[in-house]
Amino acid sequence: MQFSFRRPVRTLLGLALFAAQLPAASTPPPAPATSDAWLDSTSARWDETAQKIWAFSETALEETQSAALLSDLLEKEGFTVTRGVAGMPTAFVASAGSGSPVIGILAEYDALPGLSQVAGASKKTPLVAGAPGHGCGHNLLGTAAVAAAVAANHERLLAKLPGTIRVFGTPAEEQLLGKPFMLRDGVFAGTDAVLAWHPADATYVCTKPYLAIAAIDVEFFGKTAHAAMNPWLGRSALDAVEIFDHALALMREHVLPTARLHRAIKNGGLAANIIPDYARVQWFVRDESGARVDEMLSRIRKAAEGAGLATETTSKVSLLASTREPLFNGELSKVLQKNLVRVGAPAWDAADLALARGIQKEVGVPEAGLADTVLPYAPGHGSGASSDVGETSGALPLAELAVATGAAGQPWHHWAVTSCAGHALGRKGMLVAAKVLASSVTDLLNDARTVAAAKAEFQKSTAGKPYVSPLAKDAVPKVY
Repeated sequence: MQFSFRRPVRTLLGLALFAAQLPAASTPPPAPATSDAWLDSTSARWDETAQKIWAFSETALEETQSAALLSDLLEKEGFTVTRGVAGMPTAFVASAGSGSPVIGILAEYDALPGLSQVAGASKKTPLVAGAPGHGCGHNLLGTAAVAAAVAANHERLLAKLPGTIRVFGTPAEEQLLGKPFMLRDGVFAGTDAVLAWHPADATYVCTKPYLAIAAIDVEFFGKTAHAAMNPWLGRSALDAVEIFDHALALMREHVLPTARLHRAIKNGGLAANIIPDYARVQWFVRDESGARVDEMLSRIRKAAEGAGLATETTSKVSLLASTREPLFNGELSKVLQKNLVRVGAPAWDAADLALARGIQKEVGVPEAGLADTVLPYAPGHGSGASSDVGETSGALPLAELAVATGAAGQPWHHWAVTSCAGHALGRKGMLVAAKVLASSVTDLLNDARTVAAAKAEFQKSTAGKPYVSPLAKDAVPKVY
C-alpha cells in the first residue's frame, strides 16, 4: 500500500503554560476522587485483565482476543460498542452517555514480535522462544484506558454529569496503523478532546513531542542467473540494496542530529547460487517534524534511483505508514497534571525495587531502582520514539501522560519491559494511570469552559486548518 505524506502544522506550547505553579508544599492534599476509591476496590479485576492481555501477546492487527476482552468488558458495563471499525477487525469504539462534551480515551493492546519473557525475571528468559511479548507495556495501556472509562462512567452516572465518554480501541500502534485509519474514516468525528497515556520509566505529563515518522519499502528488480555458470547474465537486486544501504549510511553524516534512520532487509534472495532478481529493504525515517521527514524522503528516493542505475536494476519506493509529531494541548495537559499530582507516583515495595535493580544490572545501566516522584510540568518530558498518537493530535485536542511501570533507564521494545508489564510493578503504574485518566475525564465532563478553551487552543495552534489524512483514499490496513 502507498500513502501520501503531508506536512503537519506545529506550534510551541506557550511559556506561560510551563510556568504554571504547582500547589505549595504546605497546601493540604486534595481529597481523593470518587473514581479513585472505585478503582482501588476493583483493582483485582484490572490486574486480571492486564494479565490476560499480557498472556495473549497478540501483534499488530492480530489482537483478536485482546480487543474482544476489552470490548466485552465495556459492553457489560453499559457502553455501546461498535467493533471492526475502519476496516480493522480489532479496532473498536465504545460509548456511554449522550451529548456534549464528548471526551475520548485512547486504548492500545498490541504486542511486539520476539519479546516473550517470563514475568518478573531480571534476566532474558523467554516464556516461549521467539514468541511475541508486551515489550512496550500495551497490556497495561489498554487496560488502564478501559478501567478509567468505566470508573468515569460510574462517576458520571452517580453525579449526573453531562456528556459522553468514548473509548477508542486502536490496534497496531507499533505499525502506526490504527489511529490514522480510524481518523481517515471519520471514527473520531464529534469528539471534543482525547486523553492518552503510555507506560514509561518516569511519571509526568508529556510536553516533548514524539518524532514524526515515515515507514517505507524500497524494492529493487533485476535479472536472475546462475551465480557460477553465467553470472554476467544476471543483475543482482541484492547488490542494489547494498549500494542503497551504503548510500544511506553515508547520508547519516549529512542529516540533522535529531534524525533517525534504521532498517531491516526483508528479502535478500532465495539461495546463494542464484543471482536475486528481487530484493526489498524497509526503512523507518524519523525527525522532529514531518517537514524534515519529507525532505529526507526526497533524498532517499534519489539514492534508490542511483542504486538502480549503478546495478542496472529498477527501484520502487513505497510509503507504508506515516504519522506527524504530537501537538500536546496545554489546557488538557493542565487537567492531567493536576490529577497526576493529586494521585501521586506509584508506591513501590521491596520486590518491585529488587526486580528493577536486577534488570538494571543485567542490561548495564545505573542501578537506580524506580522513579517514585511526579515530575513538575515543564518542557522536555517525553520520548524519543514515534507514535500514531501524534496523528490523532493533528485532528483534535489531545494530552498524554506517562507513568512509571518499569526500571529507570531500561531499554524499551525489550524483554525487560515484558518482564515488568507482567509483574505487579507494572500494574501499580497502570492503576495510577487509570485514576488520573478517570478523574480527568470527569473533570472535563463537568467543565465546559476548559473543553472550550482546549478547542480554542487547538484552533489557534493549527491556524484553523482542517485535518488532512496522510493516507491514500484506497489504502487498506496491512501489516508490513
